[in-house]
Amino acid sequence: MLTKKILEYQQKKLVQAENLLKSHISKKEQLKEIGSDKEIANQDKMIKIWNKNIEKIKQEINKIQIKG
Repeated sequence: MLTKKILEYQQKKLVQAENLLKSHISKKEQLKEIGSDKEIANQDKMIKIWNKNIEKIKQEINKIQIKG
């Protein structure tokens, strides 16, 4: 039961992280037309951070599924 709750929580976190990543990618595309290099670089940084976060969440989900 607890494992199922943790798995659901991690899956929810994954969806949220993927949505944030999409948001940063979209914002970067908008900034390419009108933004400064600093703003674009900041979005690149955020994209890298969220890619890493997504990978960590996926690894946690895999661990839970293997144990469960």
